[in-house]
Amino acid sequence: MGTMKAVQIHAFGDIDVLQYREVERPEPQAGEVLVRVRAAGVNLVDAASRHFPLPITTGKKELPYILGWDIAGDVVAIGPGVTQFALGDAVYGMPRFPDEAKAYSEYTTAPVADIALKPHALTYQEAAGVPLAALTAWQSLFDLAHLQAGQTIFISGGSGGVGHFAIQLAKWRGARVITTTSTRNVEFVRNLGADVVLDYTKQAFQEVVKDVDVVLDAIGEDFLKHSFEVVKRGGIIVSLPGHKGVGQLGAELAPRYGVQFVLAMVHPSGEQMAELAQLFDAGKLKVHLDGVFPLQEAAQAHKLSEDGHVRGKLVLNVE
Repeated sequence: MGTMKAVQIHAFGDIDVLQYREVERPEPQAGEVLVRVRAAGVNLVDAASRHFPLPITTGKKELPYILGWDIAGDVVAIGPGVTQFALGDAVYGMPRFPDEAKAYSEYTTAPVADIALKPHALTYQEAAGVPLAALTAWQSLFDLAHLQAGQTIFISGGSGGVGHFAIQLAKWRGARVITTTSTRNVEFVRNLGADVVLDYTKQAFQEVVKDVDVVLDAIGEDFLKHSFEVVKRGGIIVSLPGHKGVGQLGAELAPRYGVQFVLAMVHPSGEQMAELAQLFDAGKLKVHLDGVFPLQEAAQAHKLSEDGHVRGKLVLNVE
């Protein structure tokens, strides 16, 4: 049994609990492949899981714990019964979420159902910025909201990880997109395809937006309570978990306004990752990286992520 470098936590807490260590390298079991991780994506749920055991990420974690879910890398070993991938295949995905995936490491195992071939158009670093954010956007828009061509969607935080994918996917589907962002990101989200861009530092969206079919809320309680004022009766609001109180608030307000409210709980899907790969390779979708850090500097990536002003995605380079 070999060893590998990884970023572990031995206690929950601030960024100083992230430790770059040598640990045991895993072996693929039946239905799994071993991936030599070339890059790992950084998401807000990573930082939240560093602070304390989250209910959505198995609730009770045994320490030490290796963070991260987004991976891009190469298949270097194959478990029994695997025929979907071959040695040397470049793959990407979000394995095992919300269970431990150990993305912040040189090697990790992944169930074949959770990964897909990496888009040819993307580097490993770009591909690692895709899975959790793009799957969240895809599942929110298409599986939950059933967004259709000709509908209007209002997306909060259009420059963030989920938001910048949601804008592009909604436009690909043929929807009209309204989004909010800060002054410095107005041109960025407009270039992603947003039809109407509201600078939240200058105007309140509820004074401008009216009668939309779908709202994607990636901000939290303050945004959510006003979202009900802008969606038409019979419409739907999809809210991302991770912001305290949104589930209860949404459930209380939905009947009053005659709209549907649902929390988006992302799940792994190699099939959807493959569909996303086709869009990247066709030039219909792009990922923006705001920063790439060496694996051993995961703490700096977490600090930047928690500051809340990341444009697109942050990635750890594991090569």
